[in-house]
Amino acid sequence: MDYHSPMSIKEIKIKTSLHYHDNEFACNWDLNVYRGCGHRCIYCFAQYSHKYLESEEFFDDIFVKTNVAEALHADFSKRSWNGSPVNICGVTDGYQPLEAQYMLMPRIIQTFIRHRNPMIITTKSTLLLRDIDLLEELNKIASVYVQASVSSMDESIRTKIEPNASPTSDRLYMLGELHKRGINTGVLMMPIIPHLTDNDENLDAIFKLAKENGTLTLHAQVLHLRGNTKKVFFDHMQIFFPELVEKIKFLYNGSYVKKEYVDMFYQKISFLRKKYNFYNKIPLHKCQKQNVQLSLIWEV
Repeated sequence: MDYHSPMSIKEIKIKTSLHYHDNEFACNWDLNVYRGCGHRCIYCFAQYSHKYLESEEFFDDIFVKTNVAEALHADFSKRSWNGSPVNICGVTDGYQPLEAQYMLMPRIIQTFIRHRNPMIITTKSTLLLRDIDLLEELNKIASVYVQASVSSMDESIRTKIEPNASPTSDRLYMLGELHKRGINTGVLMMPIIPHLTDNDENLDAIFKLAKENGTLTLHAQVLHLRGNTKKVFFDHMQIFFPELVEKIKFLYNGSYVKKEYVDMFYQKISFLRKKYNFYNKIPLHKCQKQNVQLSLIWEV
C-alpha cells in the first residue's frame, strides 16, 4: 500500500463552502477544504462521505476545492451570515499532505481575517505552523481555537494506524507554539483503540504533554466503527496487530464498544482530568441558529 501520495487528485469548483449540522461539537458549522484525506488513518470515521462523490477510495481519490476561499468569502458576505464560529476540517484535514502543494489554508485564514470571523481548526498535522502568523493576526480580532487530534504516543503504533500524520509529540509541541502566541488550544484524544492505545501509560503521557504545552481542553473518546470503517479498520489490524483482532471484536456490539468498557475507560479519563486539572469549555461564542437561513449556505 502506498502511504505517501494519493492515486488520484481531482480539482473541483464549489458554489458554497459551509455545512451546518445540529451537533455543537466543536460548533455547528464546518468547512472542509478537501474531500478525502491522505493521512490514511485506519479508523477514520469519514470514509462514508465519499459515497456521495461516486468513489469508495477515501484515501486515494482526493478532491481539492480550488476555489474554496472565494466561496467562503461569498458565504461570509451574505446578509444571513451571523458570524458564528466555523470548524475547519470537521470531516477531512485541511492540513493533510496535499496542502503543502495547494496552499489553500492561508487564503482561507485571510478570508476569516477580512470578515473578523471566529475559527476552529482540527488537525493531525504540524504543517499548520506554516500559517502561525496569520492565525495570530486573526486571533487579535476574532477567536481562534486549534485542536490536535491524537491517539498514541508510541510511534511504532502511531505509524501503523495513522501513517501520514505528524508524530504525536510534534502535534502537542505545535500546541505549545500556538499557546505562546496567545492562541487557545485543545486535544482530541480520539479515537482511543481498546487493547492498543488505552493503556494507562499512553493516556497519562498524552495528558501530561498536553498540560505542559498549555492546552486548555482535552476530550477523549473510544473508537466507533460505523459503516465501512469497520472493515477497513479490521483489515489493517489483521495486518499490523493480528493478536488483537478477536479481543477488540469481542468488545463491540455492532458499531459501538460495550457499555462495561466505556464505563471503565471514562473512569480512567475522569481520574486523569482531575490529576491534570483539565476542563472542557471551548472558548468560542455559540452559533445563533435562529438567525441563519440554511437554504442560502450549504456545501456542495
